[in-house]
Amino acid sequence: MDKATPFSQEKLNEIFKILPTDPERLFSRESRTLEFKESFGWKSLPKYLKTCASFANTKGGYIVYGIANRPHKLIGLTGGNLKSFEGLDPARLAMRFNDHFSPEIIWDIQEYELNGKIYGLLYVNESHNKPVVCTKDAEKELKEGDIYYRYRGRSQRIKYPELRSILDYRRENEQRLWMRHLALISRIGVKDVGIFDLQTGQITGKNGAFLIDESLLSQLSFIKEGEFSEAKGKPTLKLIGSIKSINGGLPIIGKKQIIRSKGIRISDIVLAFLNQLKIDDPTEYIKQICFESTGFLPVYYFMHKGDLDKDRTIGLIEEVISRSQSKNKLLERLRERKTQHLKVSLSNNPAAEKKRSYIEQVKKKGVYIDLSNQEINYCLQAMRTLTPEEVKRSSDYICGTLRTWFNKHYAFGDGVLADNLRRTICWVDEALYMEGLE
Repeated sequence: MDKATPFSQEKLNEIFKILPTDPERLFSRESRTLEFKESFGWKSLPKYLKTCASFANTKGGYIVYGIANRPHKLIGLTGGNLKSFEGLDPARLAMRFNDHFSPEIIWDIQEYELNGKIYGLLYVNESHNKPVVCTKDAEKELKEGDIYYRYRGRSQRIKYPELRSILDYRRENEQRLWMRHLALISRIGVKDVGIFDLQTGQITGKNGAFLIDESLLSQLSFIKEGEFSEAKGKPTLKLIGSIKSINGGLPIIGKKQIIRSKGIRISDIVLAFLNQLKIDDPTEYIKQICFESTGFLPVYYFMHKGDLDKDRTIGLIEEVISRSQSKNKLLERLRERKTQHLKVSLSNNPAAEKKRSYIEQVKKKGVYIDLSNQEINYCLQAMRTLTPEEVKRSSDYICGTLRTWFNKHYAFGDGVLADNLRRTICWVDEALYMEGLE
């Protein structure tokens, strides 16, 4: 798990992987790092704590609230469940963690909005001081002295092989750390060595103690991983500021806050373009295309909003880590300047004649909106034969028509209609915004 960014868009895409055949159902399954809960409530807290402890003793993981069990339907948190999650006091939750487990479990919390529904996520970091042990009973779920471990999609008492592995690793790691510390102490000299507590920011030595401000501790966390740099004798971090005396105990660490983020999916990308919305961070929409099931989505509008030329956009996309072919398709479209423009067919067959008829109807803004799927396909292909100038002259009308058809047919229509919609939207995007972004 990437503890630095547990709620990155990439991670959320991985968790909320939706079945192509059912937009209300997840493809993702429960695993060693993922558990789904239909609702959230304080009465079930011991179960949540058990799962969190098992994640901490394994590789870390997520509990996602608002996902139905078997099948994993996207229902979201509503009513009292949503109110309970939104009203959750992180300080109270932290107290319950500390009451029942030692050493400390490191966790984070987030709300996630996807397609108008709200989900709660609780993320637990893998512990670097395993095993995390239960110190207090709680109903039938938690028992003092137990160690919980994550086995595939289940949290249960640890078995001997896994416990032995944890203890062996802990002993070996402590031996390595002691040897490293002793070597440093020997080189510096016992009298000149101070001890830095990374948790509190307090440094103690023979001449007394001082505290490093809490805001700097995250910048010093690299020392935890043994990555201290002494290249050419230069300091790794230079602290500048005034020293102030303090009375009483150590500073109180600020409490966590629940932050809400909004998911970006195909409908968000398409409708942001068709509605010509103001976008706070256009690059996120471009990067999201790399994770979708298709690379045929509007991109030039977001380049325009982000003041990005082709080369900068390609560089941005190349940095995205994605196994989807959509990333390669998007790069191909940009590099080779491929468009979805079609030539007008001069054939006399009925399909070609219908398309030519729809060309004139679009120019006159007179297309009947409630067409059959096949007729919509003809009209969409006709739109792709319009020149950039013709698209610009009727852009509001064309975008409005495409928006109506997308909202009505995309999620539940057949694959041919969905593909035609995407490609036509791409052409309108290209016609309006490609020029000047090379």
